[in-house]
Amino acid sequence: MAVAAVSSTGGEDRRALTGLAAAYVVTFASGGIQLPLTALAMGKAGVSPTTIGSMWAARSLAGALVPVFWGLLADRLGSARPLLIGSLGIGSALLLWLSTTPSPWVCVLIFGLYGLFTNPAGSLMDGMTLTALGHHKERFGRWRAFGTVGFGISTVVVTFLLDRELLSPLPSSLFRLCACLTGGGAVVVAVWVPRLPRPALVDPRLIWSAFRQPELIGLIVCGTALWASHAAYASFLAPLTDRAGLSVRIIGLSVAAAVTVEAVAMSSSTTLLKLLGPRTIVVGAAVLACARWLLASQTTSSLVFVCVHAVHGLTFGLFFIVVTGLIAERAPPELRQTSQGLLSSLSFGLGGFVGGMLCGYSLEHSTGAATTWLTMAAIAAVAVVVSLVLTRKLSTGSSPGGDELSTGSSPGGDEPVR
Repeated sequence: MAVAAVSSTGGEDRRALTGLAAAYVVTFASGGIQLPLTALAMGKAGVSPTTIGSMWAARSLAGALVPVFWGLLADRLGSARPLLIGSLGIGSALLLWLSTTPSPWVCVLIFGLYGLFTNPAGSLMDGMTLTALGHHKERFGRWRAFGTVGFGISTVVVTFLLDRELLSPLPSSLFRLCACLTGGGAVVVAVWVPRLPRPALVDPRLIWSAFRQPELIGLIVCGTALWASHAAYASFLAPLTDRAGLSVRIIGLSVAAAVTVEAVAMSSSTTLLKLLGPRTIVVGAAVLACARWLLASQTTSSLVFVCVHAVHGLTFGLFFIVVTGLIAERAPPELRQTSQGLLSSLSFGLGGFVGGMLCGYSLEHSTGAATTWLTMAAIAAVAVVVSLVLTRKLSTGSSPGGDELSTGSSPGGDEPVR
């Protein structure tokens, strides 16, 4: 097995980063079909909005439980590579299964299993990228942007094919394509990405030492509340677009606009962080999200709809990169995967579960799109309050490339250095 040669000075591993960039593109391309179009595909198969909401809730709930444990296992092994390959391989098999069944309870089960086995892939990939960057963690956004590009390209291409009736909107078509892309990600990692050597977690007491930091807790809680408000966009964009009287082509255009803004924001995250400071970005993302959902609830204009959702690159993209970098800064190398897994578990898992259940219920019991978007605005308002309260201690001088917690031993050799 190839082992990456990370320099002792903390230089980048270009081979690993190139392979991870390719893996980001392919695996996030699968997400670019699943997130905006699952509701459309399952609806065409006769599945109710409540059941679709339950599917996403099951996936998010499973995602709230397991990524941190996958991360902890990777830290104990000292490598996330085999876990990432297995995660993507299992996900591919589950998507193939989903493409063949119209049974509602089986669909919920499959999405729940997907959350258990494949939701952790994103945080595993992020942790590997941060490891491959060495001391240049401020460049994380530039490499993570490849995932955004893959997501956007797949959404635009598939919605174009659907609009021209060149591709069936049924699960048998869409989820088989997703399975190929997810499986392709596993192949890319297995063939192209070497094993990245780093310290293995030896002393479990380091977990308590790292995760009791108020700043880290505040960032994760903020992420949870903010992502809950994104559930309508992430899981029900297709039916909400339809209820606004807009064509499926608008989904592709909205995602393309969001991807463009997100790619620029991610690539510029270091500059923006130095210019604005972390607290301004975190609070600003929540405020902008609240305004975004309020505007979405009032518009039936294609142009306004696309413009409103273009700011997803700021309400999610910029926020995610900054928070990921800040958490990486505050967690020691031995807890690289655990810290990213905790962010994924709570923000995308718990936040997605709450938001998904509320969205499914709202869609089931309303006729238009306004009620669902207003529900998201209310959750975002909560995120604004949470971010104002819990990020007061964030230093305006922090950056994703800052110094990490020391993991050396104290003179007595018993306690990790705080």
